[in-house]
Amino acid sequence: MRHWTWTPSPGVTVALVPIDEMLSATAALDRLRPEELGAAAAMAPWRAREHLAGRALLRLLLVEPLGEEGARSPLVPEPNGRPRLPASPSTGVSVSHSGRYAAAAIGMGVDIGVDVQAPRAPSSGMLRRCCTPRTAARLAKMPPDRAARAFAQVWTVQEACVKARGTGLSGAPWRVPAEPDRPVGAWGGLRWQRLPWPAAAGARHTALALAFGPPPGTHTRRDRGAGGPPPEPLREDPLPTTAPRRSAPSFPKEPDAH
Repeated sequence: MRHWTWTPSPGVTVALVPIDEMLSATAALDRLRPEELGAAAAMAPWRAREHLAGRALLRLLLVEPLGEEGARSPLVPEPNGRPRLPASPSTGVSVSHSGRYAAAAIGMGVDIGVDVQAPRAPSSGMLRRCCTPRTAARLAKMPPDRAARAFAQVWTVQEACVKARGTGLSGAPWRVPAEPDRPVGAWGGLRWQRLPWPAAAGARHTALALAFGPPPGTHTRRDRGAGGPPPEPLREDPLPTTAPRRSAPSFPKEPDAH
């Protein structure tokens, strides 16, 4: 199973995987809980595939810090949809999926949000709402494909930030200041950064962003600056599953993608 991981800060891990390959990793699928399989059974096939791949990838990431038992523990949604682990309440988790890819992120002792987005042409209303007037005007003059790629760079940052805080769309992601050419930043006590899309993954214009920071009301040392260091290099070493591949049934953005 191909996958790519980043560790932008101690205790923070992000992973990206092709959905088809995640659904062929039987050892990872075995960690899914009955309620997750039941929810997928009620979804449209494309939606179910995204749901199962994202949850399986998330549980795969949880094995290293929490062990097999912790990685298999229930995920409970908050009122705005952000998943939490009652068995490890200080562990932040997030899931996203778009197109052919699923992403997941975990953060020990921090709130965390990840968002992946295949480019989609933005409406003029979305440009006005999510971008500064200057940026909206610049994107409006671009060819549609370039505007879609630039807008995806903005929207993934905004989504990652509100997902980290567990507010979803009610948190007005369009209020998060983000520019398509800016790779790192800070908002509301969170650090955010875009992650470099791996060349080997294909779909090279897909955007991927992460936001993380201490829960509101906590205090940490400010020893890295607003943007922090660049993410560590990509790893393609195997995640902790080596079971033979087996095709999963066909079972997709994102009621559960937090």
